Amino acid sequence: MVGLGLACALKDTGLSVVVIERMEATPRLSLGRDCRVSAIVAGTVEMLRGIGVWEYIGSRAQAIEGMRIFDDQRFGSVRFEAAEADMQELGFLVENSVLSDAMTQVVHDSDSIEYCCPASVDSVVWKASHVELTLADGRLLHTPLVVGADGGNSWLRLQAGIQVWSHRFMQRGIVATVRPQFSHKGVAYQRFLPTGPLAMLPMTDNLCSIVWSADDPEADRLMALDDAAFLNELQLAFGPLLGTLQEVGERAAFPLRSQLAKHMVRPRLALIGDAAHQVHPLAGLGVNLGLRDAMALAQEISDARRFREDHGSMDVLSRMRGNRIPDVLAVMSAMEGFHHLFTSEMPGVPWLRDAGMRAVGNAGTIKQLLMRRATGLSLPLPKQIS
Repeated sequence: MVGLGLACALKDTGLSVVVIERMEATPRLSLGRDCRVSAIVAGTVEMLRGIGVWEYIGSRAQAIEGMRIFDDQRFGSVRFEAAEADMQELGFLVENSVLSDAMTQVVHDSDSIEYCCPASVDSVVWKASHVELTLADGRLLHTPLVVGADGGNSWLRLQAGIQVWSHRFMQRGIVATVRPQFSHKGVAYQRFLPTGPLAMLPMTDNLCSIVWSADDPEADRLMALDDAAFLNELQLAFGPLLGTLQEVGERAAFPLRSQLAKHMVRPRLALIGDAAHQVHPLAGLGVNLGLRDAMALAQEISDARRFREDHGSMDVLSRMRGNRIPDVLAVMSAMEGFHHLFTSEMPGVPWLRDAGMRAVGNAGTIKQLLMRRATGLSLPLPKQIS
């Protein structure tokens, strides 16, 4: 998805772009909706509008107008409202398949992008002036720059010999779609349980997407329950805020980890999205980080073309890396910190987080700053790419 975003951002640069996609992803449906969703923050929405993607999403995105965060073990809570930061919404919840379909439509509409799917790379050879890619069908491609956007288990990263720092949380995230009794009113909920956070995220048609993080043994137990028993457990964990949880769709679970590539760029190679970094899904910022990578890289490629630089050179790619690393490290550190803060029961820590949530809830200026940072609006938006 992040690779498609990069292709969309480069469509008006005059460059020839080839997207190699192993296969079109088949969404795993839950109550007719994709199990995998992304919370697209306001700053990312502006980027997607700028590259022509958002117009294909439209009514299929649910506005997030507020957020409520609770500590299950204490009384502390905090509520964020878009209006408090003079915003119409904090962001939108979008099914991953909807976002991918919109990007694919933009790619198909462009004469400068070749979309190869299904296709795969058999071998890659790094030369001083270019990269040679041999596809599974025997086709040979020469390119001054290859971009790895092939996920946390990136094949291209492996071929380049780039290692990663990786931390497994020994937890899994359970995802599913549920139907609540009452209207969610565009509010996202995050409840911190002793076993991990439970997110209830608003979707269109008054459905909700859940992301329930639990230690591996507890996740195994929850996944083994039938729908009625799982709904009962979910109701007990989440509480009565949305009334009775009436229906749950198919569930899926995935391991939670944090990962960072030791090199984001090499001569003629850039890694973006999960191939470069993975963060704990606590705030749903992974796709936003990846799309910011894509836009930063597209900007450097566009500028290099304008000034007749080699856009696969380390001079150009190092600028992209310098732009992105502070943002990536800040988000990764914040997510790790939140995870440990809300799962630790060391003496004094529960009191500290309770007091902190109360303080933030009562401090309007701090709340506004946090909202603008979380929604990406405090970050500079990229210039028009052409």
